[in-house]
Amino acid sequence: MLIIVGTSHKYCPIEIREKLVFFKRGLRQALLGLRQTEGINGAVIISTCNRVELYATVEHKEDGADSLKDFLNLYQQIELPLIAPYLYTFSDSQAISHLFKVTSGLDSQILGEEQILGQVKFAYEEAQAIGATDIFLDMLFNQTVRVALRVRRETQISAGSISLGSAVADLLKDQLGFIRDKKVLILGVGKISQLLVQSLNQEGVRAIFIANRTYAKAVSLAKEIDAEVISFAGWKGQLKDADIIISATSCPHILLRKEDLKDITRPRLIIDLSVPRDVEPGILDINGITLFYLDDLDFIIQKKLTERFKEVPKALTIIEQEVDN
Repeated sequence: MLIIVGTSHKYCPIEIREKLVFFKRGLRQALLGLRQTEGINGAVIISTCNRVELYATVEHKEDGADSLKDFLNLYQQIELPLIAPYLYTFSDSQAISHLFKVTSGLDSQILGEEQILGQVKFAYEEAQAIGATDIFLDMLFNQTVRVALRVRRETQISAGSISLGSAVADLLKDQLGFIRDKKVLILGVGKISQLLVQSLNQEGVRAIFIANRTYAKAVSLAKEIDAEVISFAGWKGQLKDADIIISATSCPHILLRKEDLKDITRPRLIIDLSVPRDVEPGILDINGITLFYLDDLDFIIQKKLTERFKEVPKALTIIEQEVDN
C-alpha cells in the first residue's frame, strides 16, 4: 500500500514548514532512517521550499501513516501536536493522483512550473541510489515523469514566461515603481537566483551584487549579466549601499539579523525566498524596512496565471486516465 504524509505551502505557514526541511546533504541519511523504520518497505522524501512529503510503501495504512508522522517528529525534533494540524495523508489511488499532480506542476505555487519535475526526479534518484525504494516505487516514480511530460505536451499548463524571478521583479515594481536606479544585493546562486537575476537584468537595474558560499558559482552567474561578485564573508559590508536585498540560500540558520541593520538610515526592501528563512522577522521593527517572505508572493503570482488556469481541467483528465492505468 502506498502512503503519503506531508504538507505544502497550501496548508502550512513558512514558520512551521521551515522546521520540516530535509537538506540535500543529509537526505540520504534521512532516507536510511526512514527505510529502517518498522513497517516501511520503501521510501522517497520530497523536500523543496514549498513542500515536504514522505512517500512510503507499507503493509497497513493506519500503522504506516503513524510511522511516517513519528519519523517526522523524531528526525526533525519537532513536537507532533505542533505539525499535526498541517499534515495531510493520502493512500493508494489518491496518493498516486497527488504525486502526478505535484510532478505536473498542478500543486505548485506557480501553476505549471517546470522546476518541480527535476526536484521529484532528484528525490527519487537519491532514494534509489541507496536502495530505499522497492519495485512499486520504482515503477511509480518512472511513470510520474512520463505523466508530467504528457501533461506539458498535451496542454498549455506551462505556457508563457512566468517564474519566481518575474514575480519578484513585479513585486519590486509594485513597491518601488521605477527600479532602474536601484542597487540589488543577492545572496545565494541556486535556481531561484538564476531566474531572478535574468528578470532584474531585463528591468535594467543599476547594479547587482552577488554573494555565495561557493565563490566560483557566484562568478559563473555574474558573468551572465555583468554583475559584481563579493565574498560571502564580506556581504554585510554592502548593506549600507544596497536598496534591495534578496536572499535565496539553503542556509539552515538566520543570516540577516536586526542588529545588522541598526545603523541603516534610508529605506530598504528585503525579500527572503529561503526555506528555512534567512532573515530575522524582528527586522520589521526597524523604521524604513519592508520585508517579504516567499509566501507573500502568492498575490503577485496569481495575477499572472489566468491563462494557465484554463488548462487545469484538461490536465486533470490526463491524470485521471493515468491513475486508472
